[in-house]
Amino acid sequence: MQPNTRPSEFENLHYPMEIENLQAPYTRFERDVSLGNGKGNNMPSIEIVFKEKAIPTWRNQLTIRAFVVSIVLGTLFTALAMKQSLYSGTFNPINMYAGIVGFSCIKTWIMIIDKCGILGPPLTRQENTLIQATVLGITGVTSSGGLSSFIFGMSITAAKQRDPPIVDKLNVKNPSVGWLFAFYLATSLVGLFFMAPFRKVIIVDYKWLFPSGQSIGYLINSIQAPLKTKFARKQVTTFGKFFSFSFIWSGVTWLFTGGRFCGFSFFPLFGFKATEAGFYWDWAGTYVGVGMMCPYSTTISVLIGAIFGYTFMFPELQKKSGKWYTDQVSRGSFHGYSAYKTFITSSMILGDSFYQILKLIIIGLYRKLRDKDTTAALPLADPHSTAASSALDIDEQFRTQNFLKDKISTKYSLAGCAALMLVSIIVLPIIFPQVKWYYVVVMYILCPLFAFSKTHAQGATDMYISAGLGKIGVFIFGAWAGVSRGGVVVALVANGVIGNFVASASDLMVDFKTGYLTVSSPKSILIGRFIGTAVGCFITPLIFRYFQVKYPDLGFNSSTYPIPFGVLSREAASDALQGASGLPKYCLLFCYSAFALGIIINIIRDVSPNKWGRFVPIPLIMAIPLTTGGFLAVDLCLGCLIALIWRFKNKSQADVFIPIVGSSLICGDGLCTLLLSIFSLINWKAPACVQFLRSQLAG
Repeated sequence: MQPNTRPSEFENLHYPMEIENLQAPYTRFERDVSLGNGKGNNMPSIEIVFKEKAIPTWRNQLTIRAFVVSIVLGTLFTALAMKQSLYSGTFNPINMYAGIVGFSCIKTWIMIIDKCGILGPPLTRQENTLIQATVLGITGVTSSGGLSSFIFGMSITAAKQRDPPIVDKLNVKNPSVGWLFAFYLATSLVGLFFMAPFRKVIIVDYKWLFPSGQSIGYLINSIQAPLKTKFARKQVTTFGKFFSFSFIWSGVTWLFTGGRFCGFSFFPLFGFKATEAGFYWDWAGTYVGVGMMCPYSTTISVLIGAIFGYTFMFPELQKKSGKWYTDQVSRGSFHGYSAYKTFITSSMILGDSFYQILKLIIIGLYRKLRDKDTTAALPLADPHSTAASSALDIDEQFRTQNFLKDKISTKYSLAGCAALMLVSIIVLPIIFPQVKWYYVVVMYILCPLFAFSKTHAQGATDMYISAGLGKIGVFIFGAWAGVSRGGVVVALVANGVIGNFVASASDLMVDFKTGYLTVSSPKSILIGRFIGTAVGCFITPLIFRYFQVKYPDLGFNSSTYPIPFGVLSREAASDALQGASGLPKYCLLFCYSAFALGIIINIIRDVSPNKWGRFVPIPLIMAIPLTTGGFLAVDLCLGCLIALIWRFKNKSQADVFIPIVGSSLICGDGLCTLLLSIFSLINWKAPACVQFLRSQLAG
C-alpha cells in the first residue's frame, strides 16, 4: 500500500532530510477519526496531530547535537546521582526529567543559533527520544554499577567496619579507575544485545505497559505537538494541568518533611494498625498515575499479594522470632527475618518468569514448525477500516508498523551478546583472580531468567526488583566459592554481573516503549543507548574518583558520604559464605514452595476459560508489594478507582485521556525530585515536620 499523503506535504524547509515511505494512511485517519461522525469513537487520533511532521530515517535521528547535549546532561545527572547514592544509597528517577530537560536544552540551542543568523533545524520528537535513551544509558551505569553498594563492599574500608572483619587479600578489592573501566565495559553492554530481539514480543505482542516509558512518550508527544487542532490543544492543556498539579503537590508535601519520619508519606488512611502492617497512603502522584494506566488484573494482583503478605504470611513469620531465627542481626542479613522476605518473594518471581520463558520457547517453536513461511509482512493499518474504528486502534497500528519497519537483526544481536559474554569470561578472572571462568559462565546462564523477571516487573508496575534478584546471586556464588577462595569478592562480583545485565536489558525496553509512542526507530534507540552506556562506563568511575580524592574518609560512618549500603552488601556476602546452613529454619522449603506456586498459578491462568482466567492473579505481580510494601497497593487501587469511574461516565473520553493524565502525574512527581535533589545538594531542608500519632501518644 502506497502512502495516501503526497511527499510534498511532508516537506519542511527548515529540516532537509530523507523522507521515508511511511505507508501512513493519514488521509484515511482524517476520515476515520473525524469529530462528530456519530459512528464510533469521537475522539481524534493522536498521531494525526503530527501528520505535517516528517519522520526522519533512523540515520537522520542520530544527530550530533543530540549526543552533545546527552553527554553534558548525562555527566551532570551522574554527578547528582553519585552524590545522592554515596550519601544515602538511594537514587532518584532520572528518567522522569531527562526528556524535558533535554528538550529545553535543544530548544535553547536552536534559539541561540537562530539569533546568530544561522538557520537551525527544528527539534523532532525522535531526536528528543534519542536524548532520553542516551542520557539514561550514561546514568544507568551509576544506578546499576554498585559504587554505593557491592563495589564499595569489596573495599578494605567496608571490610574493617564489619564485625568480625574479613580482611584477607582474597576477600578484598579496593575500587580503582582502571579496573572499573574494564569491569563496566565487560558487563554493562551485554544485556542490550540480549534483549533487543525481544522488542516485538514484549512491546507489540505482550503490550507490557512500562509506565515510566509510556509517561515519557506522552510527555515528548505533548511538548512537541503542533497546536493546530482543538484536540492537540486539549491534549497539551490536560497534560500541563495535571503535570503542574503533581509537581506542585510533591513540593508542598516536601515542606513538611523536616525531620525523621516526617511528612505525609505514612498517612494512616486505614488506621494505625493497618499502617503498621504496611497499608498506608504515601500521597505520591507517581503510583496513582501508574494505577490509572495499569490493567485491572495488575491492580488486583498487587492487592492480593499485599493482603496475603502483610496480613497473613509476614505476621506469622514474625511470631517465629527466637524459634526459627534470631533478630540479633543487621538489617538485610541472611540469618534473620529479612531472608524470608527476600528469598520467598524472589522465588515466586523467578517461578513466574521460568514458566513464561518456557511457554515463550514452546510457542515460538510450535509456530515456526507450523508456519513454513517465516517472512510475514509487517502489520499494516487496515485500508478497509471504517469510521467506527477506534482512534486508539488506528494509532496503535500506525505505531506498530513504524516500530517494526527498521529491523534489528537477531543474528547480529545474539552474536554481539555472545562476543561480549566471551570478553567477560576472559576479562573478569584477570581483574578478580578469585572469580573463575566457570563462575562467569554460570552467571550468564542465570542472567536471562533474572532479566526477564525484572523486565516483567518494570513493565507491569514500574517497580525495580534488582536488589532481591541480586541477593540470590550473592547467596549462590558466595556459598559456592567459600571464604578460602575469596567468596566475598566472588559473591559481590556476581551481584554486579547479574545487576548490570538485567538493568541494561530492562531499561532498554523502557526506551523502546517511549520510542514506540514517539514513532522513533528502535535502531536509533539501541545505538543511542549503546553509546550512552559506553560513555557512562568512563564517566562514572571518573566522578567516583573525584569523591575519593576530595573525601579521604569516604565510606566511614563519620564521613560526609558514609556509603551505608556498602557495608550492608559486604555483610550479605559474608553471610552467604555459610550457604544453606546459614539460612533461617524452613527458609529453603518456603522458597521451593513459592517457586512452584508461581508456576502452578500460571498454569491455572492459562487452562482456565478466559472469563475466569483473567481473575486469577499474576504471581510475579503478587510478589512485588511483598518487597516494597502495602502502600503500593493503596496507590494503585486509588488510581484504578479513578480510571474505573471515569470509564463508567465517559468511556471514549477516558480511553484517550487516562494515559495522558496518568503520565502527567508520573512526570510531574518525577521532575519535582530533580528540584529536591538540588535542595539536598545545597543542604536546604524542609521548614516543617508533620507526624501522625495515636491520640494517646499525642496527648
